Amino acid sequence: MTRTNELLWSISAILLLIVVWWFGFSHTKFIADPLEVARALPQFLGDPETWFHMGVTFWRVLVGLGGGILLGMASAFAIHRSPMAHQFLSVYVSFALRTPSAIAAIMALAIFKRDEIGYMAVVGFITFPFITVGLLDGLRSADHKLDDVAKIYRVGTLRHIRDFLVPFLAPYTFSALRNAHALAWKIVVVAEIFGAAKNGFGAEFNYAFDYFLLVELHLWLLVFMALVLFAEYGVLRTVERRVFQWRAQKG
Repeated sequence: MTRTNELLWSISAILLLIVVWWFGFSHTKFIADPLEVARALPQFLGDPETWFHMGVTFWRVLVGLGGGILLGMASAFAIHRSPMAHQFLSVYVSFALRTPSAIAAIMALAIFKRDEIGYMAVVGFITFPFITVGLLDGLRSADHKLDDVAKIYRVGTLRHIRDFLVPFLAPYTFSALRNAHALAWKIVVVAEIFGAAKNGFGAEFNYAFDYFLLVELHLWLLVFMALVLFAEYGVLRTVERRVFQWRAQKG
Protein backbone atom coordinates (compact mmCIF):
# COMPACT_ATOMS: atom_id res chain seq x y z
CA MET A 1 0.00 0.00 0.00
CA THR A 2 1.41 3.39 -1.03
CA ARG A 3 1.70 6.38 1.28
CA THR A 4 -1.10 8.10 -0.66
CA ASN A 5 -3.47 5.18 -0.14
CA GLU A 6 -2.58 5.08 3.56
CA LEU A 7 -3.38 8.80 3.83
CA LEU A 8 -6.71 8.36 2.07
CA TRP A 9 -7.70 5.48 4.33
CA SER A 10 -6.72 7.50 7.39
CA ILE A 11 -8.83 10.47 6.24
CA SER A 12 -11.74 8.13 5.54
CA ALA A 13 -11.47 6.67 9.04
CA ILE A 14 -11.53 10.16 10.58
CA LEU A 15 -14.55 11.17 8.51
CA LEU A 16 -16.37 7.99 9.53
CA LEU A 17 -15.58 8.76 13.18
CA ILE A 18 -17.10 12.23 12.79
CA VAL A 19 -20.25 10.74 11.25
CA VAL A 20 -20.56 8.25 14.13
CA TRP A 21 -19.93 11.07 16.61
CA TRP A 22 -22.70 13.19 15.06
CA PHE A 23 -25.08 10.22 15.06
CA GLY A 24 -24.32 9.58 18.75
CA PHE A 25 -24.93 13.23 19.61
CA SER A 26 -28.27 13.18 17.79
CA HIS A 27 -29.53 10.07 19.60
CA THR A 28 -28.04 10.29 23.10
CA LYS A 29 -27.68 12.76 25.95
CA PHE A 30 -24.10 11.90 26.98
CA ILE A 31 -22.24 12.84 23.78
CA ALA A 32 -21.38 16.49 23.16
CA ASP A 33 -22.22 18.47 20.04
CA PRO A 34 -19.28 18.11 17.59
CA LEU A 35 -19.67 21.73 16.46
CA GLU A 36 -19.58 22.99 20.05
CA VAL A 37 -16.45 20.93 20.70
CA ALA A 38 -14.85 22.29 17.52
CA ARG A 39 -15.57 25.88 18.59
CA ALA A 40 -14.02 25.27 22.01
CA LEU A 41 -10.96 23.46 20.64
CA PRO A 42 -8.77 26.50 19.74
CA GLN A 43 -9.08 28.02 23.22
CA PHE A 44 -8.49 24.61 24.78
CA LEU A 45 -5.32 24.07 22.75
CA GLY A 46 -4.12 27.58 23.60
CA ASP A 47 -4.44 26.99 27.33
CA PRO A 48 -1.02 26.19 28.92
CA GLU A 49 -2.78 24.02 31.50
CA THR A 50 -3.81 21.61 28.76
CA TRP A 51 -0.23 20.94 27.72
CA PHE A 52 0.99 20.86 31.30
CA HIS A 53 -1.35 17.98 32.14
CA MET A 54 -0.64 16.15 28.88
CA GLY A 55 3.08 16.67 29.47
CA VAL A 56 2.80 15.09 32.92
CA THR A 57 1.09 12.02 31.48
CA PHE A 58 3.58 11.84 28.60
CA TRP A 59 6.49 11.95 31.04
CA ARG A 60 4.99 9.14 33.11
CA VAL A 61 4.59 7.02 29.99
CA LEU A 62 8.09 7.82 28.73
CA VAL A 63 9.87 6.95 31.98
CA GLY A 64 7.68 3.95 32.79
CA LEU A 65 7.91 2.49 29.28
CA GLY A 66 11.67 3.10 29.22
CA GLY A 67 12.02 1.14 32.45
CA GLY A 68 9.80 -1.62 31.08
CA ILE A 69 11.91 -1.87 27.91
CA LEU A 70 15.20 -2.12 29.82
CA LEU A 71 13.79 -4.66 32.27
CA GLY A 72 12.17 -6.66 29.47
CA MET A 73 15.36 -6.78 27.41
CA ALA A 74 17.47 -7.82 30.37
CA SER A 75 14.95 -10.51 31.34
CA ALA A 76 14.76 -11.89 27.80
CA PHE A 77 18.53 -12.24 27.43
CA ALA A 78 18.86 -13.72 30.93
CA ILE A 79 16.09 -16.27 30.37
CA HIS A 80 17.56 -17.23 26.99
CA ARG A 81 21.09 -17.66 28.28
CA SER A 82 20.60 -19.17 31.74
CA PRO A 83 18.35 -22.11 32.72
CA MET A 84 18.41 -20.86 36.32
CA ALA A 85 17.29 -17.40 35.23
CA HIS A 86 14.61 -19.05 33.11
CA GLN A 87 13.16 -20.85 36.13
CA PHE A 88 13.36 -17.75 38.31
CA LEU A 89 12.28 -14.92 35.98
CA SER A 90 9.57 -16.81 34.12
CA VAL A 91 7.46 -16.69 37.27
CA TYR A 92 7.57 -12.88 37.31
CA VAL A 93 6.89 -12.62 33.58
CA SER A 94 3.84 -14.90 33.84
CA PHE A 95 2.59 -13.05 36.91
CA ALA A 96 2.92 -9.65 35.21
CA LEU A 97 1.16 -10.90 32.06
CA ARG A 98 -1.81 -12.16 34.05
CA THR A 99 -2.17 -9.26 36.47
CA PRO A 100 -5.14 -6.98 35.56
CA SER A 101 -4.12 -3.41 34.86
CA ALA A 102 -6.47 -1.98 37.50
CA ILE A 103 -5.08 -4.30 40.19
CA ALA A 104 -1.51 -3.44 39.24
CA ALA A 105 -2.32 0.28 39.40
CA ILE A 106 -3.90 -0.02 42.85
CA MET A 107 -0.98 -2.10 44.18
CA ALA A 108 1.68 0.27 42.83
CA LEU A 109 -0.06 3.37 44.13
CA ALA A 110 -0.60 1.74 47.53
CA ILE A 111 3.05 0.70 47.77
CA PHE A 112 4.42 4.08 46.70
CA LYS A 113 1.76 6.09 48.59
CA ARG A 114 0.55 7.82 45.41
CA ASP A 115 4.04 9.16 44.78
CA GLU A 116 5.03 10.02 41.21
CA ILE A 117 7.15 6.89 40.99
CA GLY A 118 4.04 4.77 41.46
CA TYR A 119 2.55 5.83 38.11
CA MET A 120 5.82 5.06 36.34
CA ALA A 121 6.29 1.78 38.18
CA VAL A 122 2.92 0.39 37.14
CA VAL A 123 3.63 1.24 33.48
CA GLY A 124 6.98 -0.52 33.66
CA PHE A 125 5.51 -3.52 35.45
CA ILE A 126 2.71 -4.03 32.94
CA THR A 127 4.82 -3.47 29.80
CA PHE A 128 8.02 -5.36 30.60
CA PRO A 129 6.61 -8.89 30.07
CA PHE A 130 5.47 -7.99 26.54
CA ILE A 131 9.02 -6.87 25.70
CA THR A 132 10.40 -10.03 27.28
CA VAL A 133 8.09 -12.40 25.40
CA GLY A 134 8.63 -10.58 22.08
CA LEU A 135 12.41 -10.68 22.33
CA LEU A 136 12.39 -14.29 23.52
CA ASP A 137 10.54 -15.30 20.36
CA GLY A 138 13.30 -13.66 18.34
CA LEU A 139 16.13 -15.15 20.37
CA ARG A 140 14.67 -18.65 20.14
CA SER A 141 14.24 -18.41 16.38
CA ALA A 142 17.71 -16.93 15.80
CA ASP A 143 20.12 -18.79 13.55
CA HIS A 144 22.56 -20.50 15.90
CA LYS A 145 25.12 -20.69 13.10
CA LEU A 146 25.66 -16.98 13.66
CA ASP A 147 26.83 -17.79 17.18
CA ASP A 148 29.24 -20.36 15.75
CA VAL A 149 30.61 -17.81 13.31
CA ALA A 150 31.08 -15.32 16.14
CA LYS A 151 32.98 -17.92 18.17
CA ILE A 152 35.19 -18.94 15.23
CA TYR A 153 36.21 -15.36 14.54
CA ARG A 154 36.40 -14.57 18.27
CA VAL A 155 33.92 -11.73 18.10
CA GLY A 156 33.51 -9.91 21.42
CA THR A 157 30.23 -9.91 23.31
CA LEU A 158 29.32 -6.29 22.58
CA ARG A 159 30.17 -6.61 18.89
CA HIS A 160 28.27 -9.90 18.73
CA ILE A 161 25.17 -8.19 20.11
CA ARG A 162 25.57 -5.13 17.86
CA ASP A 163 26.42 -6.86 14.56
CA PHE A 164 24.63 -10.21 14.89
CA LEU A 165 21.76 -10.09 17.38
CA VAL A 166 20.44 -6.53 17.05
CA PRO A 167 19.80 -6.65 13.26
CA PHE A 168 18.08 -10.03 13.59
CA LEU A 169 15.99 -9.00 16.61
CA ALA A 170 14.93 -5.60 15.23
CA PRO A 171 11.57 -6.80 13.80
CA TYR A 172 10.71 -8.62 17.03
CA THR A 173 11.78 -5.59 19.07
CA PHE A 174 9.57 -3.14 17.20
CA SER A 175 6.62 -5.54 17.26
CA ALA A 176 6.92 -5.90 21.04
CA LEU A 177 7.50 -2.16 21.44
CA ARG A 178 4.31 -1.27 19.56
CA ASN A 179 2.25 -3.51 21.83
CA ALA A 180 3.93 -2.21 24.98
CA HIS A 181 3.59 1.42 23.83
CA ALA A 182 -0.15 1.09 23.23
CA LEU A 183 -0.61 -0.60 26.60
CA ALA A 184 1.47 2.03 28.41
CA TRP A 185 -0.96 4.83 27.53
CA LYS A 186 -3.92 2.78 28.70
CA ILE A 187 -2.41 1.76 32.03
CA VAL A 188 -1.16 5.24 32.91
CA VAL A 189 -4.70 6.63 32.55
CA VAL A 190 -6.05 3.82 34.73
CA ALA A 191 -3.37 4.58 37.33
CA GLU A 192 -4.11 8.31 37.27
CA ILE A 193 -7.84 7.73 37.74
CA PHE A 194 -7.55 5.04 40.43
CA GLY A 195 -4.79 6.96 42.16
CA ALA A 196 -6.82 10.18 42.27
CA ALA A 197 -3.91 12.00 40.65
CA LYS A 198 -3.79 15.76 41.08
CA ASN A 199 -2.49 16.32 37.55
CA GLY A 200 -2.24 14.53 34.25
CA PHE A 201 -4.79 13.50 31.64
CA GLY A 202 -6.49 10.95 33.90
CA ALA A 203 -7.05 13.54 36.63
CA GLU A 204 -8.59 16.09 34.27
CA PHE A 205 -10.66 13.50 32.42
CA ASN A 206 -12.00 12.13 35.70
CA TYR A 207 -12.90 15.64 36.90
CA ALA A 208 -14.80 16.38 33.68
CA PHE A 209 -16.56 13.02 33.91
CA ASP A 210 -17.61 13.48 37.54
CA TYR A 211 -19.10 16.91 36.86
CA PHE A 212 -20.61 15.88 33.51
CA LEU A 213 -18.66 18.52 31.55
CA LEU A 214 -19.31 16.92 28.18
CA VAL A 215 -17.49 19.42 25.99
CA GLU A 216 -14.39 19.40 28.19
CA LEU A 217 -14.55 15.61 28.37
CA HIS A 218 -14.48 15.33 24.58
CA LEU A 219 -11.73 17.92 24.29
CA TRP A 220 -9.47 15.90 26.57
CA LEU A 221 -10.26 12.75 24.61
CA LEU A 222 -9.39 14.41 21.31
CA VAL A 223 -6.07 15.78 22.55
CA PHE A 224 -5.20 12.48 24.17
CA MET A 225 -5.95 10.57 20.97
CA ALA A 226 -3.89 13.03 18.95
CA LEU A 227 -0.91 12.69 21.29
CA VAL A 228 -1.05 8.88 21.24
CA LEU A 229 -1.34 8.78 17.45
CA PHE A 230 1.56 11.24 17.10
CA ALA A 231 3.73 9.11 19.38
CA GLU A 232 2.78 5.97 17.42
CA TYR A 233 2.91 7.20 13.82
CA GLY A 234 4.98 10.36 14.09
CA VAL A 235 7.73 8.91 16.26
CA LEU A 236 7.67 5.13 16.63
CA ARG A 237 6.69 4.23 13.06
CA THR A 238 9.07 6.86 11.66
CA VAL A 239 11.99 5.36 13.57
CA GLU A 240 10.95 1.89 12.45
CA ARG A 241 10.86 2.94 8.78
CA ARG A 242 14.33 4.44 9.05
CA VAL A 243 15.72 1.35 10.74
CA PHE A 244 14.35 -0.89 7.98
CA GLN A 245 15.09 1.54 5.16
CA TRP A 246 17.74 -0.82 3.83
CA ARG A 247 14.98 -3.30 2.91
CA ALA A 248 13.32 -0.81 0.56
CA GLN A 249 16.68 0.09 -0.96
CA LYS A 250 17.53 -3.56 -1.41
CA GLY A 251 14.18 -4.24 -3.07
